[in-house]
Amino acid sequence: MMVTRALYGLKSSGAAFRAILAETLHELGYVSSKADPDVWICLAVKLDGFKYYELVLCYVDNVLSISHDPMKTMEGIKTNFKLKGDKVAKPDIYLGAELSEMDVGNGVECWSMSAAKYCKSAVDNVQEELAKQGRRLPSKCVSPLSSNYTPETDTSEELKADGIQRYQELIGVLRWATEIGRLDILLETSWMSAFLASPRIGHLEQVYHMFGYLKEHPKRKLAFDPTHPMIDEWRFQRHNWGDFYHDTKEAIPGDMPELRGNAVSSHCFVDADLAGHKVTRRSQTGILIFVNRAPIMWYSKRQNQVESSTFGSEFIALKTAIEMIDGMRYKL
Repeated sequence: MMVTRALYGLKSSGAAFRAILAETLHELGYVSSKADPDVWICLAVKLDGFKYYELVLCYVDNVLSISHDPMKTMEGIKTNFKLKGDKVAKPDIYLGAELSEMDVGNGVECWSMSAAKYCKSAVDNVQEELAKQGRRLPSKCVSPLSSNYTPETDTSEELKADGIQRYQELIGVLRWATEIGRLDILLETSWMSAFLASPRIGHLEQVYHMFGYLKEHPKRKLAFDPTHPMIDEWRFQRHNWGDFYHDTKEAIPGDMPELRGNAVSSHCFVDADLAGHKVTRRSQTGILIFVNRAPIMWYSKRQNQVESSTFGSEFIALKTAIEMIDGMRYKL
């Protein structure tokens, strides 16, 4: 007897697939980056003599090739893999996010990312589920949560088991929406995620309000602008921290690859709301990190400890931001 089984669902399928893909990329001259093993780099030179790195970005079986001649790499991958639809083209969607080229002015073109299709599909699913109950999404949702609503002070009845599962599913959808570009609901999604273990009816209603907000504000787009921002360095006060950080140097790896391509600049915005949580008085950290004018990392999370001053909460937020910047600079 011969048993035929799909290998897709096995626990080790992803690892086995990556091993075969890694072997193919090695044959094509790519090397796995130490900062991210699924970012592959290869020395390349343009026809005008410009030296840079060709990149292959892998997310299991989703592959992006970044090069002045990406078809060369993709044809090499095709020798060992059958591509979906046998198609290689400029990406228009990746992991649920729409990708497109756009003009940001002054003749500068860049790539952009949007979660519009993903959010529309999610809203449609929620509306269909509510319609079975004879309900509909809230209307006139001008902000992600209702005005003056604080989830930590909600004392409505706790949800039953099926309600808890539904709440967790909806939060998972919102979390991915923030991952692929909906930064405008990042803070509220972080707030509502704190109640995954034991949500209340009021929490579920506010999650529906968030989907109502997505329905009324469907179009948001992130532009990965490659130009450098104009920043007046004189706006920043300079101080001597030598007493605290004597002979401190940036932790640059000694075996990093040679510098190639255009230089980039990184910029970080960080803030904290002192004692923003009405019950525990813990603060919320918010971080935005840009490379040139492109938003690259966004973060919103409640701090673990209670701080008694604005300085304390801001300092904790800055510490987290510095750690994120260190990791990003190491990857760059």
